[in-house]
Amino acid sequence: MAGRRLETFEDFKRSLKNKYGVGEGKLYKPWLRVQDVKSKGVRSQILGLKTHRVHHTLSLIETEFFYLAEHCDSVIDIREQFPLFPINLSIKIAESLGVKHPTHPKTNVPIIITTDFLLTRSINGQIVFEAISVKPETESDNQRVLEKLEIERVWWELLGINFSYFVGSESTKIQSNNINWATHPLREGTQPFTQHQLELAIHLITPGKQFIRDICNDFVERADVVHDESLNLLRILIAKKYISVDISYSLENADFINILTTNFNQEDLAIGNS
Repeated sequence: MAGRRLETFEDFKRSLKNKYGVGEGKLYKPWLRVQDVKSKGVRSQILGLKTHRVHHTLSLIETEFFYLAEHCDSVIDIREQFPLFPINLSIKIAESLGVKHPTHPKTNVPIIITTDFLLTRSINGQIVFEAISVKPETESDNQRVLEKLEIERVWWELLGINFSYFVGSESTKIQSNNINWATHPLREGTQPFTQHQLELAIHLITPGKQFIRDICNDFVERADVVHDESLNLLRILIAKKYISVDISYSLENADFINILTTNFNQEDLAIGNS
């Protein structure tokens, strides 16, 4: 799919008319998609398990944050590349801060600033919004980056929404990679396991450190799972949080896995909750 041109105010109006940057859940369309920008980073399109739409991340660290956010139980919606409308407000904020508002390099027209992620969270029955800018730690002392972040911070502060800055770490990178590994079979859109197999598999698992090979062999022998699918069954149990495991070390090529708890719930299995 071809990218959109976002160089002039007319381009912005056309994109807004076409519902970019608006909506919630499955209906949200990010202001910037991978095909709309020339990014030096590794861009990804990821099927959201909560939103049931494709999410667009423009760098490795955005992808890292996405998996962490989606895995969080309180997060019920993720809107990436969220535009700060109206543009005249971000221009006024830049002027009040004494910094230059971002402009397009070709037209020198002020561009729509985007915040990397806007999360919707359900906390104690209350809906809470949280805006997050995601940048690698190497950019944390870049003056221009800090100026743009300050525009974002003030914009969200005026709306009464908490704004934070995520730089990631080796630990969060490992955790995110593990979530990606566990959830990948679900994002492929197929789940070849019956409810009965899921129930059997959960009952076969006990907390503690175990050989992954032994768990998979148990699935084959006692849950009627073919050997090639046994590891995917374990991954799905982790992805759906039927079991909780230690994700502080890389699981993809590990021999052991540390099962923390099993979270068997007959009702959740029956309706497919994760």
